[in-house]
Amino acid sequence: MPVELEVETATAHWRRHVSHGEVARAKRAARAVRPRTSVVTTSERTFVIRDHDGRAEWVDVKKGPVEGDLMQVAGDLRPGDKVVRRGTDELHEGAAIGGRPPPPG
Repeated sequence: MPVELEVETATAHWRRHVSHGEVARAKRAARAVRPRTSVVTTSERTFVIRDHDGRAEWVDVKKGPVEGDLMQVAGDLRPGDKVVRRGTDELHEGAAIGGRPPPPG
């Protein structure tokens, strides 16, 4: 598939280039916008903490663009998910959250 690119050079002149070849199409991950403070990064993983029936659930995410106090993240998040605003790895998976006791079980 031919691809036409316009590239600005150091002298501010535009140069056109037509390339023939394959263009990889990445699967587009759905992105959610979250406060930057909700994203936790450790040496092992990057995640947000979702409220799952009153218990903390760590959800792995990939960071995206940042705009002000918000960051786009891609991961297993769905519309309506409640995410802890100030995430920390000290809030362990399965711990009670939300100021209420988790349901039994």
